[in-house]
Amino acid sequence: MTEPLTELVARAQAGDLDAFGRLVRITQAMAHGVARRVLRDPATAQDAVQDAYLSAFRRLRGLEEPAAFVVWLRRIVITTSLNLRRSRRRTLLRLDDVPEVPILDEAETRWSELQRERLAGALLTLTAAERQLCDRRYHGEWSTARLAASAGVDETAKRKRLQRIREKLRREIEMSEQRDLRPEELQRDLPARIVELLARPQLTALPENPVGRVLEQWRDVYAGFDSIELPEFVDLSEAVRTVGQDALYIDPLEFQRVDDGRILRYDLTLPLLMHVRYRGQPLRLFTAGKCYRQCRLDAMHLDAFHQAETFWLDERSRLTPWMVTAKVLESVDAILPGRTVKIVPTQYAMCTQAWELEVETDGRWSEVLAWGVFTDKIVAHLGGDPATHTAIGAGCGLERLAMVRYGIDDVRKIEAAQVA
Repeated sequence: MTEPLTELVARAQAGDLDAFGRLVRITQAMAHGVARRVLRDPATAQDAVQDAYLSAFRRLRGLEEPAAFVVWLRRIVITTSLNLRRSRRRTLLRLDDVPEVPILDEAETRWSELQRERLAGALLTLTAAERQLCDRRYHGEWSTARLAASAGVDETAKRKRLQRIREKLRREIEMSEQRDLRPEELQRDLPARIVELLARPQLTALPENPVGRVLEQWRDVYAGFDSIELPEFVDLSEAVRTVGQDALYIDPLEFQRVDDGRILRYDLTLPLLMHVRYRGQPLRLFTAGKCYRQCRLDAMHLDAFHQAETFWLDERSRLTPWMVTAKVLESVDAILPGRTVKIVPTQYAMCTQAWELEVETDGRWSEVLAWGVFTDKIVAHLGGDPATHTAIGAGCGLERLAMVRYGIDDVRKIEAAQVA
């Protein structure tokens, strides 16, 4: 007998990876269809779907209504696909590019073709307030209580408003994403790979974890920076073509390979340089997330770890390495107040100047972050003018900082650790 979807969701929320793998198998045709409609390219859609399932697993515990899993997942796929499309320099959307609304449930299989055709128009007729409410509830995963508190109304009233919006849209919706999807385009080993990648949590989303707490403190120093999300999958040939061979600075044996042409990101710098472009305004960017490398696991090394990266691009008269150095020291002092530090010059192929910062603990020095001035070639690649612009990046290993901040002697202990 087939297990109901809601029971699979409940099991997956409790940490059952096999149940999540079954959810992936059940929904992957829908997910691929959604991504293909947004991206118009099967290969790019594959990347978006994998990132979407990564995100869905990490956020699954926040889903309050298991019956709304398909609704919720669809929104994640749409948002991931749109972000990927925008990162590839497509910024103008036609009305017929707007994807179907994600407010779906198991009743969607009974909707008619006419209802499907009306969906795009129904989505565009929602008020700005209705769209914001949908985004916060189904994409941001706000609870009904939080939505009500934000709006200054009682929870019952907010539930009724959500229901009215759902009904307003449900009359227009039917799933049509799978019509043009050929079975051979589905990647048959996708569930196994995703389950393997998802076995470790995204600690940056947990403020009670040492990694999450350190990230909050780092982020506070860069409060005026724009937050961006970067893809976890890197196309090697695209990286060499756009950024250059210098970007692949680690030993290929350390690559976590997805397939012959793609790897999981081993740092945040490479995907940032691949996807960010200067458009005439100074750039102040902040990003954080998991990175992956093949390595021997020990007290100081993990094969999945967390980084934070800050990035500047501006005219040289407004941005100097010493301004960034001062900001780096400020961020370290916010996390490790009063600690003895030293700055050590280093070298990176993509930088004309670079430095590492080491922190002293009980007579031993630990390198916790690095920053550098990118070459003129990188500045030009980003869209700046090397004659007048400079680009600087600073990155830190969040586990390393957390170990020093909280006196943790083995990096493998961090996943289960909590701080007051």
